[in-house]
Amino acid sequence: MALIDRVKARTGSDLPDDELAAMIAGIEAEIDARFGPAGPITVDFGDPSDPDTRGLRTLRLARPLDAGEPVTIIETDPGWSGSGANDITLSPSDYRVLHGGRTLLRLLDGDNGRSHWAPLVSVTYTPTGAQGLRDEAVIRIMALDTPGQAAAGLKSERAGDYSWTAATGAERAEAREAVFAWLGVALGGSAMPMA
Repeated sequence: MALIDRVKARTGSDLPDDELAAMIAGIEAEIDARFGPAGPITVDFGDPSDPDTRGLRTLRLARPLDAGEPVTIIETDPGWSGSGANDITLSPSDYRVLHGGRTLLRLLDGDNGRSHWAPLVSVTYTPTGAQGLRDEAVIRIMALDTPGQAAAGLKSERAGDYSWTAATGAERAEAREAVFAWLGVALGGSAMPMA
């Protein structure tokens, strides 16, 4: 189901599709500004001057990788030269993905076999479920931004035991920030600092 259809189903909004699409695009742009664009990310590991990062057999990813998407791992063993000529792009036979995509195990018998990771490692991959989490955040924010009664001009209503009061702008802003905080935790990190 398309995101716009999911927004309509969950919010009950009767706004025209082009208006909803513009609102969705605005929220997605804000998510990109806070968390970076959707898609592959690059994580760097290691510090040649730190003895605790040398000789590691496994690397732990904060966000699990999607094994169905491309993964690029580049090892750099600078030998204190800092030369890029010491970069090696690993083949899938050089590592194994474990623990649901959270752990990378270095293999000895691969094309570039080695008993441990090089001092510097750069991993580019697409996190699992990232787009679904981002879509859920859009839907939650759209539910805040398109309340049915408030869109109709109502500030409150009461019928028997039922009562409803529109959230103030400050309450809606606080609820939006709570959604962004939830997304940051769900994506395995925090928001990028806003300028």
